[in-house]
Parts: sequence; structure tokens; C-alpha cells
Amino acid sequence: MSFNYNKILNIPERAIVSKKISKAFFIRNFELSSADKKILNEIITMEWLASIKPSNTNIALFKNETYVFEEIQVMTCTLSGNLIKGTIDRVINLFQKHIPYPIVLVIENADEFVVNVCDKKINQNDKSKRTIEAFINSPNVSKLYKNELVGAFFEGLDFAILDKTNLETTYKSYTSAIVQFQTAMVTGTFNQRSSVRTEDDLKHLETIQKIEKEILTLSNQIKKESQLNTRVSLNINIQKKRNEIEYLKTLLNIL
Repeated sequence: MSFNYNKILNIPERAIVSKKISKAFFIRNFELSSADKKILNEIITMEWLASIKPSNTNIALFKNETYVFEEIQVMTCTLSGNLIKGTIDRVINLFQKHIPYPIVLVIENADEFVVNVCDKKINQNDKSKRTIEAFINSPNVSKLYKNELVGAFFEGLDFAILDKTNLETTYKSYTSAIVQFQTAMVTGTFNQRSSVRTEDDLKHLETIQKIEKEILTLSNQIKKESQLNTRVSLNINIQKKRNEIEYLKTLLNIL
């Protein structure tokens, strides 16, 4: 189904580009890996939705030795299949690895979408290239219905409330909205946060994910373990890790 993302983002008309991106753009301009070429074949369509820059928004650029924010590109990519993690990661790699600008990337299929941003630093060996430090993705968002948390996420993406001190703070506002949506999926509450608090929350979320994987590993060990004392020990360890997660959730809930 057709979906107007600028009804969520509310980017000013003067920054709207609304141009199709051809597959030839990637093929002609970049050295694509076999994985890049494979995912390119799975893409139905791509669009360059907007370009946020000083000349059309009066938001100042930002540049230092580590980062450069001269423009923020907003792009969409449409897939036919399910938005599973492996597929999403390959699409993100295709866009974020090859295009040096900060990108707000929307990956969609007919029923849902994901919003992605990226921590992209200047490559110190080649200033024209970027080094990707981290990808940050929203949970999958349904196009078919909207609950209170999704509504709060959409409000966090609204151009009107972004920190427009400069293009770095603007991009960090998009990042904050995504991280707080992730947090809200854990805590049940969406809160607007500062960029520093967003970084802290992201670390807590990553730790929770790590502990959850450890719990899964321990649970699988229990299934294979025949010794009662070992099973008891593993269960105690699992409970400790669950307590760690609950503690991290309390940190996420602190205003």
C-alpha cells in the first residue's frame, strides 16, 4: 500500500526531493559486493525523499575531525518480502556504507516499515569515505494500525520538534526518537530524552539484548543437562540475569 512518510516527518516542502533512485545508481557509482548485488535484486523501488541542508532549512552545517553533517538525506527502500533482520541489515549496508551523507533510511514492504539511522564517522585514512560505527533501527512499525507508542514515535520524528541547532543535533533528534521507541517497547512509556540520555539508554538496551541472548544459551544448556545440581546452578544463573534485566529496565524508566 502507498504510504506518505512526510505526513509523519513533516519536512518542509523546500527540502523535498521526491526522486526515484535507480539500481543503476549503485551499480555505476560503487564497487558492490556479491551481497550488495543480491539485495539490490530484491528491492522493488527506492526513493530520495528529502535533502535537509542549510540552503533550504537554515540549519547550520556541523563539521569537526570526526564527523561531518553538511546534508541529511532521507531515503526510502521498498521490498517485496518480509522485513526480517538479515534482509534489513543488508539493505542498510547497501545505503549507509556507500552513500557518505547521514541518511534517515525507511525500509518498507506492503504492511510495515523500519526507520534506520547510522553513526558514521570520517575515515581518517580517506576523508571522502566514512566508517560505520553502529546502526540503529526502530522496531517494525505496522502501516495498518497505530497504537499510543507508535503515535509518540511519530511525534518524535516530526521536523517541527527536532533540535535544529545544527545538522548534527537534527540527526541526533532522529536517533533519539528511534532509541526512545526501542525503550518504550521495553518499558511501555515513550519519553523525550536529551542526546546524552539517549546514548545511556541505548547502552542499557544493548546490554539487555546481550543478557537475553545469554539467558537463551543457558536455557538451551538446561534442556541438555541431566545432572540435577548443574540444572539448579544454571537456573540460579538465569534468575540472576533476569534480575539484571529488571534493574536495567528501572534505569530506563527513570525520568
